[in-house]
Amino acid sequence: MGRNGSRQIGAALVVGLLFFIGCGGKPVTQQKTQTVQVQITDQGIQMPPSLPAGATTFEVSNTGSSEHSFGIAGPAGDKKLEEPLKPGESASLDVFLDSGSYRVYSPVDQGVGMQIALNVLPEPVGRSSRKG
Repeated sequence: MGRNGSRQIGAALVVGLLFFIGCGGKPVTQQKTQTVQVQITDQGIQMPPSLPAGATTFEVSNTGSSEHSFGIAGPAGDKKLEEPLKPGESASLDVFLDSGSYRVYSPVDQGVGMQIALNVLPEPVGRSSRKG
């Protein structure tokens, strides 16, 4: 094998190793995104009162008869949907939740019932698949 052959093999090994690490080897992160269903009605926001910390996708549906929206404020900052939802519309919002207390609200109408507290619990350390 000549010099070019050695270089090509070396380059192929590097590319293959990077591909293996990125796709099939030990993943850089094993964090999975949790999906949370949220319904906003004319009376309030319906979703779980507590969640584990981590990457979260809120799938928000407006099941009310007027325009509503979705926002969350707390240790991870203040994030909200870009546009309000008309009745029957849905959208999603991706947030990385740090542990702590959050306020979930409708930026369109923050009246009574249009905000709730969310408690985000620390992610368990050393999750394992032990059977006990």
